[in-house]
Amino acid sequence: MTQAAPPAAVCPTGTRLVSGIHYENVQRLCTTRQKGHCYSFLPGMLALEPVATPVHVCMDEHEWPNREGKRPDVMMRFVEAEKKCASVGKRLCTEFEWELACEGPETTPWPYGHTFDPNACNSSKDFIPYDEGKLNADERRVREVETWRLYQGEPSGSRPRCASSFGVKDLVGNVEEWVRTSRKEWQYRSSLKGGFWAKPWAHCRGTNDSHGPMFRYYEIGFRCCKDPEEPVTAPEPAPAPAPEMTPSP
Repeated sequence: MTQAAPPAAVCPTGTRLVSGIHYENVQRLCTTRQKGHCYSFLPGMLALEPVATPVHVCMDEHEWPNREGKRPDVMMRFVEAEKKCASVGKRLCTEFEWELACEGPETTPWPYGHTFDPNACNSSKDFIPYDEGKLNADERRVREVETWRLYQGEPSGSRPRCASSFGVKDLVGNVEEWVRTSRKEWQYRSSLKGGFWAKPWAHCRGTNDSHGPMFRYYEIGFRCCKDPEEPVTAPEPAPAPAPEMTPSP
């Protein structure tokens, strides 16, 4: 008798199920290098090294506020991002969850493949010099004016090719994303992934571990995750009681 497959895990609307094995270290062969950064890797040349971590999570399809066509929010501290996710019953994604979501089951260096494409994701805008004093000003209005002068994020989902095989969008480029640190060597519980609109060398690997939970900047946003809910299955019906036998006279 063929046994029925277990029911699939349930993810909330607006999230995608990311499930598989994450490898802490990935070795690839770079075929195109410019100014110390790799822009193309040889397909099929891949070494996956421990630690192997199972991942099974529902991840927001878009960067916060997770609405297609809406520009991602920025100038978010890690602690603020944690509170925002908690307010909708979610949490910040981990570093390992984020990397698996970006690379997909094939462990590609970019969500779309092995070679950098300047048009696939929003990562090739010209860098605009910033005014540190204005970004850190006590007056909120001054900070906002400088932030919007620098902002080059695009509405979520604007670039269809910037999607992983799991269906998660804009993981590379657009805004840099807070994640919960997974690697023990990083000094903070907060890390950043994915680069932003003016970081063309960014891909699925590579973590910015330089900033603590209170840091904020004009190009930093986040997305949320949630553990899947296992579907409730109806209990098996109880067998009907056997009819009582009346003895013959």
